[in-house]
Amino acid sequence: MTHSQKVIFSWIAGLLYGLFGVLQILSAIVPGLAGLLAPVFIPTDIASGFVLCVIGAVFIVGAQEIHARIAGGEAFLYVGMLLSVAFGLIMLLDLGAQGVDTALFGVEGSSWSLTQMIVPMLYLALLSLAGFAAWGRSFIRDIVPA
Repeated sequence: MTHSQKVIFSWIAGLLYGLFGVLQILSAIVPGLAGLLAPVFIPTDIASGFVLCVIGAVFIVGAQEIHARIAGGEAFLYVGMLLSVAFGLIMLLDLGAQGVDTALFGVEGSSWSLTQMIVPMLYLALLSLAGFAAWGRSFIRDIVPA
């Protein structure tokens, strides 16, 4: 992958993570906004929103440093992708735990829907997995000499 593709990927990932993070935080703070954002799978979770904003900031700093050709700028891209996948896996484990809890100890009449559990942290991790698919070899190759 070329230098410009990494910059574009970092900017897109950073802006998406930042946007979804801010929307999650605002949906928890602003009354009535949660109802508007529920159909697009944005929950009211301040902590997850903050995590999304931090991951977005890592991607944006990476885009700026890669664009400026600063040594080690790609490290921000790789760390952003690692954070994204790590938190995506945590959300996937949480999803599985809630499903098992509902299956084993579910209360009669309570509803649990898989679509309620699909959150931005989970589906944005797919973007980072695509990045690892594209740059995985160079990522591993850069780690080995370090």
